[in-house]
Amino acid sequence: MKYGIVTGSSRGIGLATAELLIAHNYKIIGSSTSGNHPLKHPNFQCLKLDLSSSNSIANFVEKIGNIHIDFLINNAGILIEKWDVSTINMVQLKSTFNINLFGTIELTEKLIPKLNTNAHIVNITSDWGSFSEQNFDEFQPHYKMSKAALNMYTKLLAKRLEEKQIKVSSLDPGWTQTDMGGLEANRKPQAAANDIFNLLNSNVKSGQFWNKGKARSW
Repeated sequence: MKYGIVTGSSRGIGLATAELLIAHNYKIIGSSTSGNHPLKHPNFQCLKLDLSSSNSIANFVEKIGNIHIDFLINNAGILIEKWDVSTINMVQLKSTFNINLFGTIELTEKLIPKLNTNAHIVNITSDWGSFSEQNFDEFQPHYKMSKAALNMYTKLLAKRLEEKQIKVSSLDPGWTQTDMGGLEANRKPQAAANDIFNLLNSNVKSGQFWNKGKARSW
């Protein structure tokens, strides 16, 4: 039985991913900012986690205890800016980076010693964090910059963990029907969850950016 962590698992892609993995007999630790969770299952535990707080991250890792994990899905993230605004708001920029980048990195670094050989770290990023985006525009600058930086962390960490035989991937889930993506999005959370599940169960090269089962351009 594989054991792993899915952050931001109380809704959207995170919830769909936790449900799918549990259905395949995985044991999952999920997270939510409140510590509450709609999913109740013997193979699932939810812990409180606020990625903007170093104390919260430390408490999360401490509560995990001495277990070793086979995968980490860094799914938690925020988009707090209006979709039609292009100017930089420093408060929003710092808040976005604190969760989407700094908190995600801090959590990952604290969990690396708990990763088994052949473990897999999957950072959920976005087409909006790529330099190859086909419909690039000036909007959502805070979110886009945070995900672009997270993509670079994926590449750097993949190199760093080569000798430990730990894979690191970025995954672009596409435009998905979540609180962030809206109901007009063309993908269901379950489709993105399937992409994550398939990536975890494929012998892929570390340090790549994935979308719908295929390596895509950064």
